[in-house]
Amino acid sequence: MNISTRQLQAFLAVARLGSFTRAAEEIFVTQPGLSLMLKDLEAQVGGRLFDRTTRSVSLTPAGELLLPTVRGMLADWERATTGIGRLSAEAEQQVTLAATPLIATSVLPRWLQDFHQAQPGVRVQVADLDRRDILLGIEAGEIDLGLGAFFKPAVGIERQLLATFPMVRVGARPLKGSGRKAGNGRTLRWSALADDHLLTLPVDNPIQKLADAQLRRLGLAPTRGGALQNIQAMIAMVEAGHGVATLPAFVAPACARYQVAIQTLVEPSVSVDFFVVSKKGRQKTALAATLIDSLGVLFRTIAESPPA
Repeated sequence: MNISTRQLQAFLAVARLGSFTRAAEEIFVTQPGLSLMLKDLEAQVGGRLFDRTTRSVSLTPAGELLLPTVRGMLADWERATTGIGRLSAEAEQQVTLAATPLIATSVLPRWLQDFHQAQPGVRVQVADLDRRDILLGIEAGEIDLGLGAFFKPAVGIERQLLATFPMVRVGARPLKGSGRKAGNGRTLRWSALADDHLLTLPVDNPIQKLADAQLRRLGLAPTRGGALQNIQAMIAMVEAGHGVATLPAFVAPACARYQVAIQTLVEPSVSVDFFVVSKKGRQKTALAATLIDSLGVLFRTIAESPPA
């Protein structure tokens, strides 16, 4: 049996209006088309549903028996489709956004406050995860958008560049009148790090790998300490005078909470790309596109801000 909702709607319209002509007008079909639909319906249920004369159309006993069932089926269908539409609308108004802990704690709270003021009906759920877990969540469909650096091209993952950040030196803020290292400027040559004591991340951390590669390339071997797991812990250690750190400039919002100074490392300039990632092939909602645009403005603003 292959009965369509269109046939059930046609049956209900004729039963209610008592007229093939008015029923055809109501459901926007021709009268011959309506007659064909009902003829096929009668063939499938195995009985005549209407008595038709030149003056009137009335239900047969079989039609009377079928009428309450059809009404119930169409009412259930209407409730279901309305519910699905409501769920779809709600889904389009919420996004799960994942970021590394540094970004989740130092950048997103203020941005999220501003975004909610502009879009009060939107729910953005933030998750603080490491890069590996962000990618796993994206692949599993549990996370809509992920933020971070050092995301390599991968099957099933779509990357979109938000901003490019230079590598910077983070040092304890000098006492008033003492001047910054290397000429009190906002930039510093990599070679000036030779006399520093570097606080480091684990050797397999991509930020540390990038810094170590540059130091080797220049033949520099500053003293080292740490292998700290957490960038915010590193910044706190810098503030306390235990050494300096070489990090991407997206740490600037986190550094603003500490008495530290940032200088852009030059000669050469070394940069880090910062991405938003999503599941490849998954259709982006209008909300997701709006979020990406807003985040792009945010991170480009951070990247273009002068060191402090």
